[in-house]
Amino acid sequence: MKLQSTIFFTLFGLLVAFSAGGQSYNFVNYSISDGLVHDRIVDLCTDHYGNLWAATLGGGISRFNGESFENITIKDGLASNYVRTVMVDRRGRLWAATAEGISIYDGSEFTNFRVSMEDDHNSVHTLFEDSNGNIWFSSFGGNLGRISRDGQRIDFLDFPKISDNDNIIDIEEDSHGRIWLVSSIQGMIVYEDDTFRTVLENKEFGGFLLSIQNRRDTLWLGTNKGIIRYLPEQTEHPVEFLNGMRNMFIKSIHVIDRNNFWAVSATGIYNYRNGQLRMFGSDQGFTDEGVNVILCDRENNLWFGTDGDGLYQLNSELFLHYNEDHGLTREAVTSIIRDSENNYWFGTFGDGLYQLSGDGIRSFNDNPLVHNKYVSSSIMDKEKRIWFGLQLEGLLVYEEGTFRNIGEEDGFMFTGVRSLFCDSDGRIWIGTVQGLAMYDGQQFHHFTVADGLFDNIIWGISEPEHGRVMIVTREGFNYFQDDRLTEGYYHPEVFNKRINVAIQDNYGNFWIGYSGHGIIRINEETGNYEYITDENGLHSNLIYNLMIEEKTGDIIVGTERGVLRLSLDSSGQIEHIKNYMSNEVFSDLQTLPHSIYQEADGSLWFGTEQGVFKYQPEYYRINEHEPIVYVSDVKLDYHEVDWNEYADSVTTWHKLPYDLDLSYKENNIIVRYFGNSLKNPDQVRYKFRLVGLDDQWSPETVSSEAAFTNLSPGDYRFEVIAANSDGIWNEEPATFAFSIIPPFWQRPWFFVALLVYFIIMITLYNNYRVRSNLNKILTIEKIRQEEQGKVRKRMARDFHDNMGNQLASITMFTNLISLKLKDRTEEVDQLLKNIEKHSKSLFTGTKDFIWSIDPESDNLDNLYTYIKDFGEELFENTEIAFYSDILGDLREGIDLPSGWSRQLVLIFKEAMTNTLKHGGATEVYFHLELNDTGFVLILEDNGNGFDMEEVSKGNGLRNMRSRADQIGGEFVISSTPGTGTRIRFTGQLAKATLKNKVKNMLNKKQQS
Repeated sequence: MKLQSTIFFTLFGLLVAFSAGGQSYNFVNYSISDGLVHDRIVDLCTDHYGNLWAATLGGGISRFNGESFENITIKDGLASNYVRTVMVDRRGRLWAATAEGISIYDGSEFTNFRVSMEDDHNSVHTLFEDSNGNIWFSSFGGNLGRISRDGQRIDFLDFPKISDNDNIIDIEEDSHGRIWLVSSIQGMIVYEDDTFRTVLENKEFGGFLLSIQNRRDTLWLGTNKGIIRYLPEQTEHPVEFLNGMRNMFIKSIHVIDRNNFWAVSATGIYNYRNGQLRMFGSDQGFTDEGVNVILCDRENNLWFGTDGDGLYQLNSELFLHYNEDHGLTREAVTSIIRDSENNYWFGTFGDGLYQLSGDGIRSFNDNPLVHNKYVSSSIMDKEKRIWFGLQLEGLLVYEEGTFRNIGEEDGFMFTGVRSLFCDSDGRIWIGTVQGLAMYDGQQFHHFTVADGLFDNIIWGISEPEHGRVMIVTREGFNYFQDDRLTEGYYHPEVFNKRINVAIQDNYGNFWIGYSGHGIIRINEETGNYEYITDENGLHSNLIYNLMIEEKTGDIIVGTERGVLRLSLDSSGQIEHIKNYMSNEVFSDLQTLPHSIYQEADGSLWFGTEQGVFKYQPEYYRINEHEPIVYVSDVKLDYHEVDWNEYADSVTTWHKLPYDLDLSYKENNIIVRYFGNSLKNPDQVRYKFRLVGLDDQWSPETVSSEAAFTNLSPGDYRFEVIAANSDGIWNEEPATFAFSIIPPFWQRPWFFVALLVYFIIMITLYNNYRVRSNLNKILTIEKIRQEEQGKVRKRMARDFHDNMGNQLASITMFTNLISLKLKDRTEEVDQLLKNIEKHSKSLFTGTKDFIWSIDPESDNLDNLYTYIKDFGEELFENTEIAFYSDILGDLREGIDLPSGWSRQLVLIFKEAMTNTLKHGGATEVYFHLELNDTGFVLILEDNGNGFDMEEVSKGNGLRNMRSRADQIGGEFVISSTPGTGTRIRFTGQLAKATLKNKVKNMLNKKQQS
């Protein structure tokens, strides 16, 4: 293939263009002293949590979260401490190419495997994950392999290597799924459709390839002859050499876009941006050690792994630094001004003047007017003269290469100059410790407290609007307007603190910086004010400088701890406070009072104890990348816990338990969380809440720990969000859910059990009470029944003895009268027979009555026997056959309620008598049937029967039904003419049986 060299850059200029100039950039160095495992870093990557991983040759791997390093070595399971490549796959696993094979770390443990049985070929050089999730690797000896996404299969691909020294040293993929390989001997090879094809041979350009990077399907190749751009889709002239970097040894390239890329060379690192090429070394705040790798993280921080000087970070190019290393004095820089020839003048505290030009930094201390002077301030007037205020003397003016002093002979009567200002009309204002002076081009005018100044010590002069000059003193503000000095703003509460600086913004607000009390903003019209202090986000309350940034209108604040920005909204209210910390600005940026200068392009210069800093607003970018926030640890009562003892499983990376259930005694929980932002990790802020305890977010805090004590049982979900240094909050919170199990006496089943228990106890108590009352009633009833039984027995005996004897006597006397009356008439005879008949009837009725009132008759057995005997006796001398039987087991002791026996005897005697008189039957059956609830008495015959409608009107049936109703029984008569008659009585004894059982139980207790 014939290489076509085209001009990619118009001009890179001369060799001097390769220098980044005589200034330092804010490179932050991390070394072993900071916790890095080894200073020789060969590869870098980031993981899903935003951490930076560094592979080292000899120390293992370091993980950096912006605040601290965690180191992993062979002691932790790594196959070897010599790691050449690190990579995090899509599943979040870390892959390490080591001298002893490949190590895979899933956040919990390592899995190691060898790629060759030969020790010399087991050292892995390169790892790469393709779009399908397959892992490609190459090892020394020319081996090329591919591990399937599921890790179940390893394929070794037979690429056309020339020898065992022909190793694959880099791998890339394009959007078409083609795999691009860099061979150490052959050049660039493409793997497509299971076929290898060489597309660029080393011999074609007389060098060899070193690296490859794909940027939007343009391949950027690092070679020992410079940088090549390869366009795979371009059939003609697909190869372009970048002329500006021809014949440079380019180890690797990091491409941001076509007009911005970084290159690692054998002589250092280079950055091409918008037509300018810069080289970085120790003079630019970097290192002269070799660089192995460049990485740009998700927040656009640049990281450099060096070959012996550890890790470097370039967060931003927002600030440049000039100090003693660049030729500046070691004394504090107290004033800055730029002249008409674009030279910068630096006034110092006791070391005179220095000038920064295209030739570098020059000192003017060889001039006796400048030597060892204490310069407090400087300006350039409309005639391009430079005015310098001297703290111990008067004024010094530089014009056309010459310095001259201005003092009393020139009409300037004050000394101790503190501030200088040139207004829009070209007048020079001089603030001193003795008062205020103004030079109108012809003469000096002086003002003191006698002329209306609040105080003779002038702290600042500015022009909020054309023709209105504001003079700041510590006792109040004066204005010079319309050629006269007037009193401006004054409020005793505002001016009772030491004021260092004050300005007025475009909204009419005063901004006053205090010495130790932060900033106060005052609305001139309303007089309303508010304080802005470290409680609102300032990193210091000692305010030295306030400046309105011309392009944005934001307030730039200089303090003894650095610089910060107050971003204002369209109404002039503070929208966000941005503190520039060590990652974005130099750690020793400590501004000095009034040592600040703003250029027309918005650049700001700050004088400090350690030189000067330049703020470049064109590099100002809001970090739109929210922190990656996660819960990092959970503790109980500040103690480390093995969560495997509490849960079935834990997370791999942070060992947090899933579905955590804690006992009610373990209700003091500490949650640690982390918001990963490598740009400014010390400015990450958090808000959190514990859903289940309080749904409100906490106030903003920089603390990364939340403690919750004496939590009540319940379900909880901890949520935390984080904001980066530019106030960008993440939308989805990191969460951790857990439950505190209540004690058994607070669980639902316990309340159910308790309710059941109380119901049972109440039931038992009620049963006991009922049973107790029943026992009392039954005892009383038993006593009453016993007494009634005794009375009934005595009555039966007495009635039997008296009535029976009397009736027997009547019968006997009737017989004697019949025997003695010989001449009795038929009528007398009939009367005697009636007396005898009624006596016998009365005797029989008396016998039934006596039997019924006897308590022993209240028994089913006795009742059945009595009725059966009556039937047998009634039908004995008749043509009617009488049968009786019992269906069921007639147990002894089945008592009947009092009165039942008499009524049942009368019912069935009348029924049997009616059958004898009117039934015309030849057979009569009497049955007793027993069941679980009572008994049934049945009397049936095979007689003539009768019509129920006619007979039911008679008194006999009504009496039988009435007797049955009196004892609560069911009485049924069924009969039809010619089919006989059936009488059925059903008696329910359930209650009576229960009563008898209770009575029997009580009797047994009494007997025992």
